[in-house]
Amino acid sequence: MREILFRGKGINDKEWRYGFYTEQQGYPYITPDGVAMYEIDANTAGQYTGFADKNGKKIFEGDIVCMEDWIPPCMQIAYAQGVFYLAEIDKPVKYYVDIYYLNHGGKPNAKVIGNIYDDLSY
Repeated sequence: MREILFRGKGINDKEWRYGFYTEQQGYPYITPDGVAMYEIDANTAGQYTGFADKNGKKIFEGDIVCMEDWIPPCMQIAYAQGVFYLAEIDKPVKYYVDIYYLNHGGKPNAKVIGNIYDDLSY
């Protein structure tokens, strides 16, 4: 069973927060311990896929992952209809590959290079 974990960028400090996702009075929060609550930008909220990259970094919805033998070489992690999948970075509605390709043959072979919310040059 995979670990249930979310992340989101803090509204005030723009820092990434990790923990459980909740809403209070219509505002989204991440709570790392069930006590502290950090208001986040709802547009940056993403769930952990249950996979890690080849360096052991957890892969979340919205992350950009790259692999040498991909065409295109980098894709984003997207989520729709209860399923995580790999999609074009600028076109998350275009389905490409099932996310299980990240662990092709049981060995992680992708690398997280950033996410779609931060300024990237990859």
